[in-house]
Amino acid sequence: MQNSWVRFVKGCISVKLGGDYLERFFNMCRTHDIYLWGIRRENDICVCNMYASDFFKLPPLLKKTGTRAKVIRKSGVPFYIPFMKKRIIFFAGVILCLIMLNLVTNYVWAIEYIGNLQVSDNELTDFLNSQDIHYGIKKSEINCEEKEKRLREAFPNVTWTSIYFEGTKLCVEVKENEKTEPKKTQTRGTDIISEDEGVIISIVTRNGVPKVKAGDTVVKGQVLVEGSVPVYNEEQVITDYQIYDADADIWIKAPIIYKDEVSKSYPVLFYTGNDADVGFFEAFGFHVDGLLIYDLFHKSKTDLYETLTQKHQLVLLDNIYLPIYYGKINRKEYSLKYLAHTTDEMKQILSDNFEKFISELEEKGVQIVEKNVKIVKNRNSMKMQGDITAIKPTGSAVDIQITDGAQQTQEAASQ
Repeated sequence: MQNSWVRFVKGCISVKLGGDYLERFFNMCRTHDIYLWGIRRENDICVCNMYASDFFKLPPLLKKTGTRAKVIRKSGVPFYIPFMKKRIIFFAGVILCLIMLNLVTNYVWAIEYIGNLQVSDNELTDFLNSQDIHYGIKKSEINCEEKEKRLREAFPNVTWTSIYFEGTKLCVEVKENEKTEPKKTQTRGTDIISEDEGVIISIVTRNGVPKVKAGDTVVKGQVLVEGSVPVYNEEQVITDYQIYDADADIWIKAPIIYKDEVSKSYPVLFYTGNDADVGFFEAFGFHVDGLLIYDLFHKSKTDLYETLTQKHQLVLLDNIYLPIYYGKINRKEYSLKYLAHTTDEMKQILSDNFEKFISELEEKGVQIVEKNVKIVKNRNSMKMQGDITAIKPTGSAVDIQITDGAQQTQEAASQ
């Protein structure tokens, strides 16, 4: 085995020898330290093996003995060197690619989320960004166990997490609790105030003290239900206040201001037909595409384009994602032309918008009582404006506003 490796490194050849004095030739080779092996006779000739370096010592011996020599086979490293010299750029590129591949596999070039339903991908991405985890980060800088713990702390509905690597891809796998209980937060109590100005149609209070009744006229911001409930003693004197979050169903009859406008002129896209369909290549943040060359040979009529990009990431062996992207860019050139609506068209657009607005209100449970709108035509546009009388729910929660008297009562009760 050792001799085989030595012969491969030094290089050896098989030689066919012919002549009348082969025995004398072999004796002279022995005298000049030329090592021969595998000698065998084939009819009137002999075949043997020797080191490639010894072949250059044969000419004087061949001349003296009248022997003819012909090389029939070559093997070993010295005979591959000329082949490699002719293709040095290819082999250098292979070595460089192997070095680059070894370097880029130490970084994260793709992130995949598995098992998340309640927590969106964007929320997980924001979490990773807050932990300084992003594309291009070194894998050794990520403490997976620590990040798993922080992920569970950031999202209470996540019961199990696993962060691991598959090649250059970072996998974030989570399991969520299907039955999430709402957080119990302490509150200081809230009042309900009016969001509109109008007449109260009905009020059904579930928690708190109502301050208005059906038929009362209220203004915007007025307290409708208080969350502080007074506590009376036997003498009907307020001794304390119980603080709650006011809760009630309140319906109010109030006007809704409506305003819409349609411009007489409107833009329309017209494609020029000067479409570009080129490829692109992106690696380590450097981007190259064929649009520059395309623009040199095709004169553009406008600077307005609609661009669609199809981008793919280079992946080796399914899991080794590289920071190399390729794809196709489809660019369509267009121009803008302004056309004019007719009077009937503008009226129809305004009417359609108004009907859509009414339908959206009715879907929310709003009852339309009266419509009072009108259309006004200007030089360059047409408007529809007015108000709609409707019965709708009202009321928004605000922190309790304790009056001076109530505050003094609370202080006295505490003393």
